[in-house]
Amino acid sequence: MSKEDSVPPHEQTTLHDNFPQPARAAWPPLPRPRRHQTFPGGAGIVLITLALVLILSGLGFIVFTASTQYNKALNTEATTEALSTARANATATRLALTQQATNQALATQQANIYATATALTGSTATAQANSDTATATANSLQNLLNQDTSGTPTLNDALSDNLGNHQWDEIINPEGNTGCQFNNGVYHALEALRGFLQPCFAEGSNVSNFVYQITMTIDQGNQGGIIFRANSAKGRYYLFRIGVDGSYTLERYNNNQLTTLSSGFSPAIATGTGQSNTLSVMADKSTFYLFANQSYITTAHDSTFTSGQIGVVVFDFTFPTDVEFSNAQVWVL
Repeated sequence: MSKEDSVPPHEQTTLHDNFPQPARAAWPPLPRPRRHQTFPGGAGIVLITLALVLILSGLGFIVFTASTQYNKALNTEATTEALSTARANATATRLALTQQATNQALATQQANIYATATALTGSTATAQANSDTATATANSLQNLLNQDTSGTPTLNDALSDNLGNHQWDEIINPEGNTGCQFNNGVYHALEALRGFLQPCFAEGSNVSNFVYQITMTIDQGNQGGIIFRANSAKGRYYLFRIGVDGSYTLERYNNNQLTTLSSGFSPAIATGTGQSNTLSVMADKSTFYLFANQSYITTAHDSTFTSGQIGVVVFDFTFPTDVEFSNAQVWVL
């Protein structure tokens, strides 16, 4: 054992401490401390500038994105508000137009109602005026008829016989169903051939302006009446006839041609067979006023014939006709 080996450990340390010892390599070796790497000054500035650019770009992007989103939100909100306003305006416009159309329709309807009411009022007033005028005319003419027939008639024949100087036609066919005859104190006119008429004249009469009145009863058939301003020889005259249905007709007969001057229906006419009706005609120049049972019927005008005989007439439209006549009277105007 060497001397060193015999020295106690703690003494060895002491000894070593007194003498410098060579350095012993550590194992494993310690890592070498790395030096802090630095960049050159210009590169640092570039990097710093680039970092700032990136930071600013990021901030700009963030700001742009936020601004874009904000503007989009604003635009969306503005668009929504605009659409809402537009809808509201459109709705208001529709409502206004609808209200305007409704008001216009109501105004038009009201105007039409007013116009109709005015027209109805006017037509009613006109009809009333016309009715009043017609009533006044009828009353006036009926009063005139009463006045003209109040005196003594120029011709007054009960038609119970032919003893007077009026010379009523008396002619009858062998069958006794067509012609003119006195029978049992009544003057009869008869027609048995369908579609024909039978006139009977007072050959001795001749008047111009007058009132002619007679009472008639249709015993069989449906048409009978009176003749005036007649020329029996030439077959010319006016005739005023009535029917069992309440109809009346004023005609001009000339050379086998009948011309209707007036026709219609009148409540003044008693209807049905066996009913008595008094017919009157007031002939004043070219104007004729017709009456039934002293009630005014109508007025007609014609200047073809100015004077002539009076008479009676019957028609066979459907089956044989027999009409009796009485109390023929004429008042000269």
